[in-house]
Amino acid sequence: MSSVWLRDFQDKTRTTYWFMPLLMSLLGAILAVVLYWINQLLPSSLLQYSGYLMPSMTITEARSALTTIAETTIGVIGVVFSITLVPLTIASSQYGSVIMRCFMRDRATQLILGLYGAATFYSLILMTILPPSTTVPLRARGPVWVAFGMLLLDLVILFYFIHHVADSLQAATVIENISNELEEVIKDYPLAKSTDNLDSRQDELRVIRDTLLREGKAVTSDGEGYVRAIDYSKLMRIAVNSKSVLYLRKQSGDFVSRGDQLLLAYPGPLHEGAISNVNRAYFLGGNRTLYQDAEYGIYIIVTIAVRALSQAINDPVTPVMCLNRMGAALGMLAERIDPSPYFCDKDNQVRIIGDPVSFERLVGVAFNMIREYGRGNAEVLMKMLETIRIVSAHARTEAQRRALLKHATLIEHDSHIGLASEYDQQRVKDSYDEALKAIGLTDGR
Repeated sequence: MSSVWLRDFQDKTRTTYWFMPLLMSLLGAILAVVLYWINQLLPSSLLQYSGYLMPSMTITEARSALTTIAETTIGVIGVVFSITLVPLTIASSQYGSVIMRCFMRDRATQLILGLYGAATFYSLILMTILPPSTTVPLRARGPVWVAFGMLLLDLVILFYFIHHVADSLQAATVIENISNELEEVIKDYPLAKSTDNLDSRQDELRVIRDTLLREGKAVTSDGEGYVRAIDYSKLMRIAVNSKSVLYLRKQSGDFVSRGDQLLLAYPGPLHEGAISNVNRAYFLGGNRTLYQDAEYGIYIIVTIAVRALSQAINDPVTPVMCLNRMGAALGMLAERIDPSPYFCDKDNQVRIIGDPVSFERLVGVAFNMIREYGRGNAEVLMKMLETIRIVSAHARTEAQRRALLKHATLIEHDSHIGLASEYDQQRVKDSYDEALKAIGLTDGR
């Protein structure tokens, strides 16, 4: 069981409303059995003092109380689900269905559903194991009153949940949650360690790449879906065992149809077992995930900004918040080394060649759509130039500065197309000049 499989499984279960609640419900059932068993082991002299805090009750009263608690918690679970569907509907219409993943990952909602499920299972299981007597034994009194405590806790948490739902609908909260997840991915960027001592082998590597593209044998997909993650360790073992070099046709975030080329192998072809292992190294699913795919996180933030700029919503504040978060993410990316397209084995032999997402491409994803939809809004254009100015302070290479300069120039150019007022055009031009100074390059026009 690889770490990539575990990470993909964790991501899948994190974006559900059933895994955490079901797990907590099972723990509630186990807690009922354990507490009842512990009560049977405690000495009677110790339990005599509990009568002051937990008055005695008949078996009928205990079962009636547990039934009421179970019915109450089941009913509130339905209310919580109804309340949960409201922000999902509103968020989907306002921000787009792509941000549903953010709401599905919400730990607070999952935990609250789990607490109610735990109280329900606890009460039901405890009812089944209470002794069939007319009076509840002293030892069983404690677990019954724990059920009352769980009900009180659930009612208090319901008030917090109503506040949480209202807070989660705010654009700032939605953008912050997505940005935090994106930054966690960027902290691990690049996705794989860059290979060493390859600068002096560029001619050799170019020959290997050209040979693979020309003579490599394709390994096709036996499934369909988005590439959620790639197990590079498994691919490395396949390449070493088959004494081949693999060129990855599909990267994380790409959509794969059945029969599409996953990679090329040279010399090839690979045997059937290796082909099967290659398919297992590609984790496909119905949607993209941020793990190994920082581009998707930026795309989600851009989608929120673009929908806010549409005529139907016409919200110029949300794009500004998106650009603030985008600037922070791109600044972190600029400080990191672009992942190498070459992966070597322990003998420093190139075994895997890919085309990782570059900083230039991520900058394009961040600015292209917002520039297109926001070219008629001077404040948005100026904020984009300000974001470029902020990111340029983190740029390490000339290639990064060239990428920022390209989009700054496009923004200034589009301002003459989208803005009718010469005053607004001059404001954007002033911001553009400040961005040029920060980047430290000329536009070449």
